[in-house]
Amino acid sequence: MILNKEVLLKFVVIGLVFISFFLGYVLRENSVGGGPEFYELSWPIIQSFKEDFLFSIKNYGSFQDYTIPFSHILNAYINPFSNDIENFQLSITIISFAIFLIFALVFKNIFKHINFVDILLASSVILLLPMFRTSAFWGKNENYGWLFFILALYFFSEIKKDISKNPNNQNILNVILFCFTSACALYARQALAFLPISYLLYLFFYNANKKIVITSIISFAVFAIPAFLLILIWGNVFDLKNTPNYFTWWINPKNLLKNFPILLSFFGFYLLPILTIEFLNSGFKDFFNKYFRSFFFALIIFIFLSQINILNYLGDYTMGGGAILKVNYLIQKNNFLLLLIFSSIGFSVLMRLFKEDAKNNMVILLPMLIIYGFPKLLYQEFVEPLILIIFFLALKTNLQKIYFNNISLSNFV
Repeated sequence: MILNKEVLLKFVVIGLVFISFFLGYVLRENSVGGGPEFYELSWPIIQSFKEDFLFSIKNYGSFQDYTIPFSHILNAYINPFSNDIENFQLSITIISFAIFLIFALVFKNIFKHINFVDILLASSVILLLPMFRTSAFWGKNENYGWLFFILALYFFSEIKKDISKNPNNQNILNVILFCFTSACALYARQALAFLPISYLLYLFFYNANKKIVITSIISFAVFAIPAFLLILIWGNVFDLKNTPNYFTWWINPKNLLKNFPILLSFFGFYLLPILTIEFLNSGFKDFFNKYFRSFFFALIIFIFLSQINILNYLGDYTMGGGAILKVNYLIQKNNFLLLLIFSSIGFSVLMRLFKEDAKNNMVILLPMLIIYGFPKLLYQEFVEPLILIIFFLALKTNLQKIYFNNISLSNFV
């Protein structure tokens, strides 16, 4: 009876999350801002592609959209509701809900021993994330990246099972489908280029069968053809005719060190609930011993750097930087101590992950940290729901086992 009541309660919570998601669409929720820019950016681009594909490609820079138009092309030619704004936005909301279902299915495939109701409850958190919701409700293109990214991680997980063995036809198909879906993810969100890099590094460090390596290289080369065609048309990887100096102004490796504390704070922010669950399960002493040294080390370094004015730029953000930095400004203008605390939390979590499985976790996380550190401004939407997806679907850590030890408590947290 207790079990039945518990399961019933979980279904009620899942149902409330579903209601919240679709109610957000009905109420035109715009919790993170930027929703109405759909009318100035996404919708005109989609309509332009419907009218004249070649003109839109050749003049893409004039739209001031600094991405590859993959998602816009999908919407223009594959989405049957792209003639009417309301129907189109509803279709993206439904597609985004389907992304949650796909996430849950991939989640279940990796954690086969976990009850599906618990998988659904854990997965439904993405339906509550404000960036994911706003993109869904306003018909924006960001969620296509998460769709293909999740699918790519599924095929990646299948490839890992027999990576050193002589592949059969199903293994080869999984490799081709991974290359295809990861290429689509890259085209939809260019920062997801870290996934093919992580994959190739994984093949190297885990001594993958030569057939898998050769198939991967050939597949990536084939799926890169659209990018090469765009380079031929634009003369660069972006249409820079109307966006000069884009790379030196926005995408630049020199931003990596500047963005590092902010990236760490994002990890601290999204994985803090996981740490809370570990604390409640393991107790203070064990938790303290695992994290205090790395946390204290990072915090001392950050405070020292702030005292010699190297981190003063963190007090001058008017855009980007994430929620923690904004809350810090509300507490005290131009202050960033709270951000440094969360950065130290993020650093200590990463150290824990690297110690647990250095090869797997570094291969996934280091390319991500490097590529996501290139933009001039780092917005929190770049990593939402990326960090949570990676945590459950790509990393190897005991934190996942701890999460599932007391699933009801974990889902509550």
